[in-house]
Amino acid sequence: MKLRRSLPLASVLSLVMVLWVPLMFGFIAPGTAVAATPKHYTELTFPPLPEVRVPSYSRFTLSNGLTVYLMENHELPLVSGRAMIRTGDRLEPLEKVGLADITAEVMRTGGTVKHPADTLNQMLEQRAAAVEMGMDDAVATASFNALSEDLDTVFGLFAEVLREPALPVEKLELSKRQHKGSIERRNDTPDSISNREFQKLIYGATSPYARTEEYQTLNNITQGDLKTFYQTYFHPNRTILGIVGDFNPVKMRQSIEARFGSWPKSPKPRLEPIPSATQLKREACTW
Repeated sequence: MKLRRSLPLASVLSLVMVLWVPLMFGFIAPGTAVAATPKHYTELTFPPLPEVRVPSYSRFTLSNGLTVYLMENHELPLVSGRAMIRTGDRLEPLEKVGLADITAEVMRTGGTVKHPADTLNQMLEQRAAAVEMGMDDAVATASFNALSEDLDTVFGLFAEVLREPALPVEKLELSKRQHKGSIERRNDTPDSISNREFQKLIYGATSPYARTEEYQTLNNITQGDLKTFYQTYFHPNRTILGIVGDFNPVKMRQSIEARFGSWPKSPKPRLEPIPSATQLKREACTW
């Protein structure tokens, strides 16, 4: 009697995967032969893109110049907001590179006049909420996220961070130490080096778009510099505020007017002209 040899289990499973997986994920439609030669990309056709529909929103401006956008969304009991302030790294002095970033950091980490840092953090953590600050080349951002039931409290803390930051010297020194730690590690990878030096080649080493923090520029930054930078650029007529989520628009507008209506307007300080990227490229690319 001749014995019939069975296939190993691993081979059977491999065969099943080869035949079944393409069908399951739609790579090969049942009963459809695979084209011998794939189409050229110019022969491919696609359905038209869906129409972009902007959700309805409301817009208004306070008497002090603060521009506000409100968009209701009641699918979840959440509210998020973001403020964009017209400032940025490019406005800091050459000898104090890092000032703008550190100002934004200490506005958040240093707490407010009414709520020290530890109290502020505890109040937010108890409500699973967040208030954050950030700084870019040409804009600063402040944001908040909260449950709708905690909106009044969290929005009040958000307003305090924007309007009444404490900017304590101990948080400034902590931030400077952290930035110096980044300087120590910035040559650890080739990408970090090439990205930094490429910006200098494109824009010029002293351009606000290519300057880098150094130990000395950080040492030059004082608490007074933070306060001056804040007082110069953080004003309502330099700010756009957007809020989306589960809120009553009438009550939200009243809350905004109560929290930000008395925020002093900026006299619009004179800014040094900043060359455009095209001008910088023309001047710098001599290599």
